[in-house]
Amino acid sequence: MIKIRVERAVEGIGRTAEEVLNEVDELLGRVAGAVAARARDYAPVRTGRLRESIESRRAGRLKYVVRASAPYAGYVEFGTSRTPPRRYMQRALAEALTVFSAATRR
Repeated sequence: MIKIRVERAVEGIGRTAEEVLNEVDELLGRVAGAVAARARDYAPVRTGRLRESIESRRAGRLKYVVRASAPYAGYVEFGTSRTPPRRYMQRALAEALTVFSAATRR
């Protein structure tokens, strides 16, 4: 006869799920850092202020923010009636999503 202790099984599953969540959180952190780095590479440079304002930070579990804090960052990204969009952030995000997708398939 085989006895299964449900409590131990559930604890084991909980730990495993926790480990998976930690790995995913770590992967998201690396992806956010990669997005910020690529966005810095793609950002047009006149004074360097936009490039220097791009950062990534953890905003909670499984939640990261990549942002450009220069006041004109949105105008450069999306363009205006007089200037075309430069899409430095979207381009970096698209590349990172491809890498993230490949990493999660393993």
